[in-house]
Amino acid sequence: MKKLKSTKETSETKNSCEFCNRSFIRESTLINHLCEYKHRWMNKDHHGNRVGFQSWLQFFNKSSPNHKTRTYLDFIKSSYYTAFAKFGSYCVDARVINIPRYVDWLLKNQIRIDSWNTDTNYTKFIIAYLKDEDPLDAIARSIETTMRLAEAEKLQTKDCLRYGNRNRLCYEITAGRISPWMLYHSESGKEFLSSLDEIQVKLVVDYIQPEQWAIKFNRDQNIVQQVKELLSLAGY
Repeated sequence: MKKLKSTKETSETKNSCEFCNRSFIRESTLINHLCEYKHRWMNKDHHGNRVGFQSWLQFFNKSSPNHKTRTYLDFIKSSYYTAFAKFGSYCVDARVINIPRYVDWLLKNQIRIDSWNTDTNYTKFIIAYLKDEDPLDAIARSIETTMRLAEAEKLQTKDCLRYGNRNRLCYEITAGRISPWMLYHSESGKEFLSSLDEIQVKLVVDYIQPEQWAIKFNRDQNIVQQVKELLSLAGY
């Protein structure tokens, strides 16, 4: 290590910001100093920032798999920080399902990073993802959603689709939180679909496309029977 030449130089080096390397004569000035990198570091425990960081790591692992291990300090100094922080906040606010899969989809479809946090892209992902995900994962998420809605409306969980607020249920379908696996293979799901008015049908039709899902179900008869039995036993 190079030997410092003066007390002044030692003092200034000691009172340097570890994030931007700016030096200060007084320690109190350093303590009050808030550069952009320090501000980003202080926000590292925010949920959206944690999601943004993990998505940034996923992005770089895809593009440069043999690169050195990256840290959160690398993240806050990255030119991509703002875009990924916004994306993380979007994922939290929208309650995005399976964020790693969404990032994979965005990368596969070569979506510009500055437009990752848009409803248009997320809607396209949900429609594709619902058809490809594991059916039991879809049912687990759907049951969890109906439990939450039923509790809010003072209903039994098994009756959520029968008596729950139709508009709210339609919204959960468009958010990917109630899957066609539940809607098409439970008695309450079929009752719910038959009760929708024209406007509600238009709202959910892209997510539950009857013809395309019928083809999928015909190809997956074994799991279809398993899903039906599971939902029947649960009273849906």
